[in-house]
Amino acid sequence: MDLLNKVKERLGITDTSQDKQIQGYIDDITDKIKSICNRIDFPKELEYLVIRYAMNCTVFYKNGYGEGKQVVSSMTDVNQSVSFKDVGAVTADDVNMDKYIEKNKDEISMYAYMRW
Repeated sequence: MDLLNKVKERLGITDTSQDKQIQGYIDDITDKIKSICNRIDFPKELEYLVIRYAMNCTVFYKNGYGEGKQVVSSMTDVNQSVSFKDVGAVTADDVNMDKYIEKNKDEISMYAYMRW
């Protein structure tokens, strides 16, 4: 199964309306990792990073910039105050390619080639 279909399967997407957009996320992160690793091929071991990034982007841009499920985090009876927090939301950092790469740089660097 190719990366596009893996992303779609994990997100429960059955139609093709988002294929071009999802494939763009996959291509962007794949090209960036290959460039960082100084490789022509893409290491199969890093496919999960590409899938996760493409999933993050798809959810983030579809749901409106990180909206997630909200749960009550605190309540106050006297002041009638209720606080919520997002749970499981995708944040802007999760779709910022440079920050995503930085967060995973130790593993990505293990697949780098040195060329002379």
